[in-house]
Amino acid sequence: MADTRRAEPAGGARPGGRVLESFLPGPKVRGRRATQRHRGSANIAEPSGIPVRVIEYEVTNRDGKGEIFRLITTIMNPQDASAAELAAAYQQRWEFESSLDEIKTHQRGRGGVLRSKSPEMIKQETWALPLTHYAIRHLMCEAADQAGKDPDRLSFMRSLRVIRRQVTDQAGFPPSRLRNALAATSTEILERLNPPRRNRSSPRVVKRLHVHAYRAKRPSDTTMQYLTPPHIHILAAA
Repeated sequence: MADTRRAEPAGGARPGGRVLESFLPGPKVRGRRATQRHRGSANIAEPSGIPVRVIEYEVTNRDGKGEIFRLITTIMNPQDASAAELAAAYQQRWEFESSLDEIKTHQRGRGGVLRSKSPEMIKQETWALPLTHYAIRHLMCEAADQAGKDPDRLSFMRSLRVIRRQVTDQAGFPPSRLRNALAATSTEILERLNPPRRNRSSPRVVKRLHVHAYRAKRPSDTTMQYLTPPHIHILAAA
């Protein structure tokens, strides 16, 4: 959904001169255009590549306010996802790391390795891990939607244990009982919810300073907790 690479203007601008519709060119196109500009060529290649939409916004009630975020997405139609929705979703991008932890540490088991020995079976097992994770998360999301709850409040570990128990309990059951088994699983998953997510924010720093836009992490850089959710102010968007 988001990309930090350079996007080149396609001519679609909005108030304030901020470009909203751009192209995300490939390395060869970027290199050719850079060489032509360096040589002062009068015929610079037209920008081409993946069409993207650029959204500029700032978070006004957090440390570091005034910093401008630029989110790049291939969702071109604002009717499919508004600028405010995308900006709000972008702050949850690091939840992907939690998904990796769920797959590698909890679903597979600590220190666990793939059991297969042949290349084909290893490939099959490698695909099975994310597919199983998706199925668990999909069931959790359906259960949360039916109960009107935030899916973030459902525990992955509890859901994993409930599903594992249901799978063994229902071994050899006729297909007609599948609906009842799913309903029982959803009900048990919802019995105990996690507390609501805290409003937290961390500095934009890196662990090791190489060639990077952000500074190296300091001992004083800690996660901050807030009483209110982030206030997102859209500067330019379609």
